[in-house]
Amino acid sequence: MRVMLLFVGLALVACSNNSNMGTTNQSPSSISNFLLSGDGLIISLLMDEGENETDYFEGYVFLFDTNGTVSASNGSMTVDGTYSVFQDDGRTELAMNFPTVGEFDELDDDWYFISINQNTIRFDDDGDVLEFQKR
Repeated sequence: MRVMLLFVGLALVACSNNSNMGTTNQSPSSISNFLLSGDGLIISLLMDEGENETDYFEGYVFLFDTNGTVSASNGSMTVDGTYSVFQDDGRTELAMNFPTVGEFDELDDDWYFISINQNTIRFDDDGDVLEFQKR
């Protein structure tokens, strides 16, 4: 009986942890809808090779457009780039391309979708993490 209770308890903990993460199998259209919604997105986390580089983008608001362009503005400077959301080998990816301005080349990558919830979307690339949050 104790063993059975232990298994049930572990299963409940595993399920509750996963429900907070959202689903890792989202269509490109649902990812695009998140990126296009609201008043823009901010980078709430950028981990690059174990270093937290979120501060590089503090104050920037990212606006994604349906035509595949993305602009990042901090009020005094705007950096324009491109993006696409697509399915590759069964995984949904976000690819971004910015000019070499400041640290924006850190975002130039194919980011694999990890999770989504009401306000946050998270991507990964070989251990690097990119997280956008709605404003």
